[in-house]
Formats: sequence, C-alpha cells, structure tokens
Amino acid sequence: MKIVIVGNNVAGTFTAQNIRYLNNDVVIEIFTQENYPYYTRVNLPELISAKVTIDDLIVFKDDWYKNKNLKLNLNKKVIKIDPENKAIYIEGENDPVSYDKLILALGSAPNIPPIKSALEMKIGKKGVFTLRSIDDALEIRDYIKKFAVEKAIVIGGGLLGLELANQIKNYNLETTVVEFFPRLLPRQLDEECGTMLREEIESRGIKVVLDAATEEILGNGRVTGIKLKDGQTLDADIILIQAGIRPTIDLAKESNIHTNRGIVVNEFLETSEKDVYAVGDCIEYKNQIWGIIPACMEQSKIVAASALGLKKVDYKGTTPKNTLKIVGLELTSIGIIDPTKEEGAGWEILKKADKKDCCYQKLVLKESKLKGAILFGDSKAMSYVYNKMEQAVEKEELRKLLELYIYICSNCGKEYDEAKMDVLFKNLPKDFKCSECGAPKDGFKIKE
Repeated sequence: MKIVIVGNNVAGTFTAQNIRYLNNDVVIEIFTQENYPYYTRVNLPELISAKVTIDDLIVFKDDWYKNKNLKLNLNKKVIKIDPENKAIYIEGENDPVSYDKLILALGSAPNIPPIKSALEMKIGKKGVFTLRSIDDALEIRDYIKKFAVEKAIVIGGGLLGLELANQIKNYNLETTVVEFFPRLLPRQLDEECGTMLREEIESRGIKVVLDAATEEILGNGRVTGIKLKDGQTLDADIILIQAGIRPTIDLAKESNIHTNRGIVVNEFLETSEKDVYAVGDCIEYKNQIWGIIPACMEQSKIVAASALGLKKVDYKGTTPKNTLKIVGLELTSIGIIDPTKEEGAGWEILKKADKKDCCYQKLVLKESKLKGAILFGDSKAMSYVYNKMEQAVEKEELRKLLELYIYICSNCGKEYDEAKMDVLFKNLPKDFKCSECGAPKDGFKIKE
C-alpha cells in the first residue's frame, strides 16, 4: 500500500512518523513546496535577528527520513487531486503520482485583515510582510538591511506577533505592537495577566497600542506607516502582520472535497472523498478549527491509524493549550481561563499574582475538577496541571502547588488569605496593619 502525504509541517511529518510506527511495510511519500525538511516555526522570529541559523531550525535532517524509510519530495507543489483515479498532479510535471491513501496536511496561511493597501503592498514587496516560513524570515531580514529600516510595526498581539516584536526589537528597531483587542493574547490570558504582560513588554522598550483597528497601510513606493480607524497615524519603515491564520483549503476545494472554513472531516479525519484524509491546521471538525501544535500532534496519531484501517480511536477535539516563551518568559495557557464567559455556576478560582516578579498563576475549578489554568512567569506547576486537567483535585494540594498561604494575626486572629487577595502578603507595604486590631505586618504568621 502506498500512502501519500501532502505537507511536511508538524501535522504531516508526525503523521508519517506515526504511520511508520504502526507499519514497517507501507510506502510513504511526502510532497511539499517547501525548500527544507521539517522545521519548527516557533523560532522563526529568531532567524530574523540572526540568533539562530536555518540549520538550527531544522528538526529532522535527511538521515531521519532515510532511517524511517520516508521519501521526502521538496519543492513539489501539488496543484490537483484526482480522487476518482487516486492520483495527484505536481506543478511542472506531466505524470501524475498515484496513491492508495492520500493525507492532506496543507496547514494554514497567515490571515491578512481587510486593511486598505495591505495585500497590494505585500504582493508588491513594498514593506508589508507576514511570517510563516524560513523564506519569509529571510525576506524580512534582507528588507531590513537593504532599506536601513529603523521603525517596525507588528499588527497582531498574539503569540507569534509578540515573539516577532521581541526579536525585531533585538534588531535594534523602534518597535510597536498594534492589537485589535483591548488586551494582549486575548485567547490565552485574562485581563489581569494581559495587563501584566503588557507592562513587561513595554519595560523592554516595545510600544503597545491596544483596542486599535488598522484601517490603511500608508506609503507609495514603500511603506511609511499605518492609519488607525480613530484617525491616528503611526510611522514605520516595515509592517509585519501576524493576525492569526486561515486554513489552506484551495487544493481540496478545487478537487470537490467538502470544505467550509477548513477541510471538513469526520471523527476518523476522513474527508468527503473515499481514501482521502486531512489533518492539522487545514481541518474543520464539528464547525471548529484549531491551529495549535497539540491538536496537530493528537490528530496525527488518529489519521495514521485511520489510513491504515485501524479505526480504534476517534477524534473528540483538542483542549486548547499552549506552552511557550513570550519575550523570554514561560507561558502556559490551557482549557477555560475566564469562567465569566462560561455557562452555569459553581466556578472557583485560585490565583497568585506577583507583579514585582512578573509571575501570574491562576487555576480554574468547577465541582472540584481542574478546568483550566494560566501559568505565566513560573512553570513549576505545568506538569501537574497537564496531568490533572478534567480531574478532581484537592484545594489544599493546589495551595501548596502555587505556594499560596493564609497569614493570621497573632493578636486578634484576623486572616489574610493570599488566594483571595490581589496582593501577596510579602508584597504588602512595610507599614501594613491588621484591619481588625491594627497590629503591624510582622505580627502575622503563616497559618499551620
């Protein structure tokens, strides 16, 4: 049997690995229009500032593919699928490539919001860029050097946008982040932690403009800045748009495979065409798309089994979770982070906010089950949180995990519970006094 995979991103590459893990005999071919074997996109911004090389980014070198008997075809753009005859067509080649099973790991493309002149100036290479590939990073770096760029604007305050801003700042550029929502990382952080992150980013010399809709890219021959919908203008020599992603579906759509926002799949990641599957950023399941690495990894195991006819596990969706570094600080965001937006009662929150050390930890519970968490600036609780999601947990165990204490006044017994307060006891002013009896701060002891 021959399985053809289109795409060598995280979903396509790990699908190939998982197929090989389950079966040593099946023929596996991977086709990609990329120039490089599988590499990590997370560190692409560091390629711009030359903190890493292309070789540093490549995760699996040629030997890895040879050892697993995977045939990787670089610089091969698939332009047509013929499901009836089980074949794909490559740009510039006459002969089709046959398959028994086809897996589409088409990934996603950067979303470009409806900003006047944005698309035209990007296509015309006039100083508007998106960052999704090694070639994008090299193009951005070359433009900065060629035109002696001094000021940069990053449109989008998401995960990639902030890391991109950090690396651009490391290039000694005056850097501004423009975010449409009223806080940074609106999908990963609540308002309090978003404010803490903004302060930390601004302390590093990066300007942040929130609640700002970009109306137009300014400039003629080259970019000169942006105009916001409130009329404000910001100067810039380069514009970097990191405003989310959109699933890549054109190839599937043109081949009459059912698509909506993404390529529509069932619980076994089968598409509307027999023996054609889809995985990763390009898929839509139960009206939802993911666009996160954990979903790609989880789906790659399911689609590998499905393609081999081993339908033992069906896909149930992936709990949103991210763990990475933002401007050098650890961030984990998983599950439900803001219960005020959820239906029903019974939600509880345990929270530790240490603004002095830029550390924020929040655990969300419902009916004693761990439903979500934000861990920013401190990753000690990460493994516990990942292992205990959706499980019953003891509150005292969580207090120890977050190092949250109850301080008790030795004079009157008044309690100061850190889990319920906005300020940790250690961060209270020296002249703090007990609200009940006026005893000094050093008159409080940790409750045993």
